[in-house]
Amino acid sequence: MLTLLALAACKGHGSPPDPAPGAPGAGASAGASAAIDAAGPDANLDTCRAALAGIAVLPPTDRAQALLDACHPCGDWAPLIDWNTPLAQGGPPFAAIEQALAVCAAYCEPSVKRLLLDTLDAARGQPTRTPWRRLGEACKAKVSAVPDARFMSAPYFALDRIARAIGGAPGAGDLTIPLPALGVTGLGVELPSVPGAATGVANGAVNGAVNGAAPKLTHDAGPVALTVDAIQILLGALPSATLSATGLAVTGDYPGAALAPAALAAELARRTTADHPAAVLAPHALHATRVAEVVAAAGGHPVRLAVAVPGPRGWSAAGTLPIALVAAPAPRGTTLQLGAVPDAALAALHAVPATARIPSFTIAIDPAATVDGLTAVLAALVVRGATEVALTAPVTLRTTAPGSAAPSATTPGTTTPGHAKSPSTAP
Repeated sequence: MLTLLALAACKGHGSPPDPAPGAPGAGASAGASAAIDAAGPDANLDTCRAALAGIAVLPPTDRAQALLDACHPCGDWAPLIDWNTPLAQGGPPFAAIEQALAVCAAYCEPSVKRLLLDTLDAARGQPTRTPWRRLGEACKAKVSAVPDARFMSAPYFALDRIARAIGGAPGAGDLTIPLPALGVTGLGVELPSVPGAATGVANGAVNGAVNGAAPKLTHDAGPVALTVDAIQILLGALPSATLSATGLAVTGDYPGAALAPAALAAELARRTTADHPAAVLAPHALHATRVAEVVAAAGGHPVRLAVAVPGPRGWSAAGTLPIALVAAPAPRGTTLQLGAVPDAALAALHAVPATARIPSFTIAIDPAATVDGLTAVLAALVVRGATEVALTAPVTLRTTAPGSAAPSATTPGTTTPGHAKSPSTAP
């Protein structure tokens, strides 16, 4: 099964009374149009619209934060984005959160206010998105929680409000925003991090390999995604959103459907190109041999390893390390032995003399190696200037076929015992 994060649900506290008629947030009804006017009376939407051209040329994973920085249709986002930080730790007062929700017309009907606020205060400081998911389940299209509430979070709600305020502006509909890779229940694979996976000894090797300016360590991912766990491969499309006057328009069937290894090469031939390789999403604590098995089954079609790219607070989307993964070692190349920890492989890479010509590299993966360790070595190779690396390992491809008990687009999976978990996949 997939290594997934089980999000905690929290019991609620009592909430303040509903606002008086005429106050911000009062008078919302279930029959209101999905095209809610989320712009507050002091919103400087001209500044927001003017920023769109610059945001469009940013790396896709940077666009969500850039939109939040440039666009404030219903005031400062801080009380909502920082809602999860308890007041004693510098978080916003509960009254400020409530007021921000009211100004942003979060309450699609009177009962929703109590439903949301009763859970929100108790959930502060916990690794959960339960209050936002409840808002999505209650308000659906009015907060872009269609066909389900998997993406609901404070940043997602804020982006929905920005979309409704400026979605009709020139260029807004062409702005693609990668979303966290989550299944329908709101669970997702905990991806390895960069540079988090390259700290300590790994980071020293990376720094030692630098000769001049370091290259960008993450690139765009997908849209084709191969989600890998200990027994299966899922093939789907990573989720993304565009802005419209009726909210966020979401595309992507992540995590997709289970695929037999023998069918992988043919599917990748149909769905990938050199400019758009498949992203391999693997739990950070998974045995790295599984990645090598998938690369071998890919039949030479372009694949890259996915890593977590942080976005707005509590938000993580998938990016990739810009190095192609292949199965066939190059002749007369340098082989790096990857064990349970990446130290020896990184030290061996550091010992390779820096030359104008980048040598060919192979990573020989021990059964004890993890995806975290593989990520550290791949990141070091990227810094070194390598654009391709061969992965070799004892290969025993699983034969889980479509229609088995594998997770699907409607049942993304459960937590695999022994694999670490973190709130990084709970935006």
